[in-house]
Amino acid sequence: MEERSMSVFGVGLKIFKPTIIYGLAALIITLIFPRFFLMTFLPSAAFNILGGMLLGIGIAFLFISGVTVKKAVAEQRLETTGTFAIVRNPLYFAWIAFIFTGSAIATQAWLLFGMCFVAYYKFLHHIPEEEAVLEEIFGKEYMDYKKKVPSIVPNLKELL
Repeated sequence: MEERSMSVFGVGLKIFKPTIIYGLAALIITLIFPRFFLMTFLPSAAFNILGGMLLGIGIAFLFISGVTVKKAVAEQRLETTGTFAIVRNPLYFAWIAFIFTGSAIATQAWLLFGMCFVAYYKFLHHIPEEEAVLEEIFGKEYMDYKKKVPSIVPNLKELL
């Protein structure tokens, strides 16, 4: 049986390529028609602060998860601790929940919220490919992990 492999990016490029294309189109539309597509119901500073906070959390989550997964890949082991203990896909979660959301809020461009939906849809469509490879590589260990830890939306009860 031929063992399948996967890049360190997993299916990320399949998820983010269409998401970024959507985001660029949304940004261009917002720049052309700001009167219709900019959020103006709060002062700009409020949007900047909230968006900046979300971006900061997202970047920290990405950094922590990225360093952890890079080390696990180098050691050829399944990572199940830290951010991986609360969600199986913390890198995708950080992008969808914090980076894209924070970007939409910070820029006041409400069309950018669509990036969350595009990325989540593509995630649902492509994550089975990544999981199949992980099941093949790690077998029962991954299957047990998959039963305990949610795919993309963290179990908040576990955090409290």
